[in-house]
Amino acid sequence: MGRHMDFRHYFQESLKDPESARLYREVLDEELSWLLSYLRELKGLSQKEVAERLGVSRSRVSQMETSAGLSMTLEGLARYAQALGLSLRLEFTDEEGEVLARFDLGADEPLAAGAAKGWEPVAETWTTLTQKRKQAFEEIA
Repeated sequence: MGRHMDFRHYFQESLKDPESARLYREVLDEELSWLLSYLRELKGLSQKEVAERLGVSRSRVSQMETSAGLSMTLEGLARYAQALGLSLRLEFTDEEGEVLARFDLGADEPLAAGAAKGWEPVAETWTTLTQKRKQAFEEIA
């Protein structure tokens, strides 16, 4: 019988090579940039219209759609999504697919309120972690 390696293990091993990791990051950058322009076009908006909604120049929107990729902040992604009239949900899951933490911002929710709301604790471990952090902070103060 042949030796079998699951894809996850293979992928983790391949990313140990710096060149493979660099190439993978480039692909992710390109995919995110492509996704931004795809969503804008799907909503029937021009770069100029999105720029006006964001309060930036059209060239900045072009830059976001062509080269920003993974260097965009969560706030930048949230603002872009809202400029398109979309909501943004970001989840962190473990190997079994259990959601550990979630950031959810509605299309019409003020960004400041969403940022203040922060991450939604989903797993029990999150509650334990935040309690430990709070206790440590109180001990310092």
